[in-house]
Amino acid sequence: MTSHSISTSELNAATAQAAPTAVSARIDSLDVLRGLAVLMIFVVNIKMMASGYNHYGERTLYTGEYDQAIGYLHNLFVHGKFVTIFTGLFGAGLALLLARERPVPLPIVLRRLFWLGVFGSLHLVFIREGDILVKYALVGVIAIPFVKMKGSSLVLLGVGGQAALFVASILLPVDYGDEPLLWRSDPDMHLEVERIMLGSIAGQISARLDTVQFYFVDLFLRGRGWLGALSIMMMGMGLFKIGFLTGKLSPKTYLVSVAAGAICLVPLALYTPLHWGGLPNADIVLNGAWKLNQFGGALAWSALTVGLVSFGWKAHALSAAGRMAFTIYILQSVIGLLLFSSLGLGLFGQLSLGELTIVTIITIAFFLIASPLWLSRFRFGPLEWVWRSLTYGRRQPLLRTPKSA
Repeated sequence: MTSHSISTSELNAATAQAAPTAVSARIDSLDVLRGLAVLMIFVVNIKMMASGYNHYGERTLYTGEYDQAIGYLHNLFVHGKFVTIFTGLFGAGLALLLARERPVPLPIVLRRLFWLGVFGSLHLVFIREGDILVKYALVGVIAIPFVKMKGSSLVLLGVGGQAALFVASILLPVDYGDEPLLWRSDPDMHLEVERIMLGSIAGQISARLDTVQFYFVDLFLRGRGWLGALSIMMMGMGLFKIGFLTGKLSPKTYLVSVAAGAICLVPLALYTPLHWGGLPNADIVLNGAWKLNQFGGALAWSALTVGLVSFGWKAHALSAAGRMAFTIYILQSVIGLLLFSSLGLGLFGQLSLGELTIVTIITIAFFLIASPLWLSRFRFGPLEWVWRSLTYGRRQPLLRTPKSA
């Protein structure tokens, strides 16, 4: 009984002393890369917000003059790369909290993940069915026991997890069965989704509620989404520990990584021109090309960004966006809701991919301007402040002072 009270008091003391990372202690390369990732995620996600899931990665459904070229560039250089980086950085963040010399107490990390899951659940039901925060919260708990492993071992384990997923997709393909309306990819669902998005708020929430079981059971469990996210988080932890994400490696390492990642883009780029779709097992070839493209692109973008920061690039706007990534991620969905649903302009299904690109550029420019302005007066983004206050169980100071600057 006595030993229990002592350990509890020690835990309470450690929790009371814990606080969010000071601005001066932040790692620029992580913030810049996170800022780039969260902004570029919008390039892809806006297609789902504007036209439904079947337009998410299928450029042939767009009919504008430049839509096919834009969609090709999305698939080759953007699609899948930045959400991979974002997920890896989440793993790196766990390593930063738990694997340093004076780690953050585990109860605080668990509270942090709990509140992230709460925010993600609200986002999933009331704003957009394409949430990733709930997945991060759940998989983050699974990832915690791996944090103390060596960096190289984590990278290898993460790569092994992705290789296992690729083999499983061939030998044990998942049959999702009846997908909920908002997640269906067949072309004839478009008008029905449009009816929902331009209908009542209650109808939109009801449709999102219909996706919850599919989200957790089919995508997360049966679809092995938990293993996909866990393996990427492991790679992020490992790359953080070996110094890749913090700019501690040699310039040659980053140059070679950019080149290697770029080479991985080639198979997907050549898939259609070389008519590989007519090969035996063409689906396997395409899936392999996509995997190489996804992880090669993520490697190339990460190495290029971190390498430039380590060489002295002061990307203040991107760094500010990275420090406000949680707020920006949610605001992107809110902007999509206001632009495309009955809550706002009701433009669902009306914009070409070229027009969506203009909207995307304007939105990204807004965040790049607004983020540094906000952080010039405040220590955190608004949702980051709420999240940290809930995590640490006390209201965090929000206004910047000379001491906090």
